Amino acid sequence: MANGKIFKMILNTINEVQQKNAANPNEATADKSVFDLMRNGLQKLDQKNLEKRKSRGKSPVSILDMIKKEINGAKRENKKDPNVATAPGSVFSNILKKIEAGPQRQASTGIRKIAQDYNLDVSRLPKDVIQQVQGKYQQDRQAFDKQYAQAMHDLIKKY
Repeated sequence: MANGKIFKMILNTINEVQQKNAANPNEATADKSVFDLMRNGLQKLDQKNLEKRKSRGKSPVSILDMIKKEINGAKRENKKDPNVATAPGSVFSNILKKIEAGPQRQASTGIRKIAQDYNLDVSRLPKDVIQQVQGKYQQDRQAFDKQYAQAMHDLIKKY
């Protein structure tokens, strides 16, 4: 299962962030239950639940979007829980950065390939302009992928 690699990477990231948070003397140490909350949220996204989603005819959703939703849900739950100290924001932001690193890397590679394929010299463009182009490319790519996922989902339902 390809998603297994993603889950393993996110679980490893959660463990790394937990260790770094505990070792950082300049930051409040987040309660262990905060990290457990995130791990449990990810376990809810196992293949069985994804299959249930498909069987109900729901539109496909990116696994990365589902993971981000679980992490943000853990953050909200941590804020609401009066029995557990609210974890520093960096705990959640470091995990979300790792989740978003893959699509950002893909956008960077895609723009670089377009520049090569069309023999474009982008070396004189300011870095912020390149980042804007990569951001737009990433949005367009996500929309494109979502359209194809929906089309394949519709075909799966049909056959």
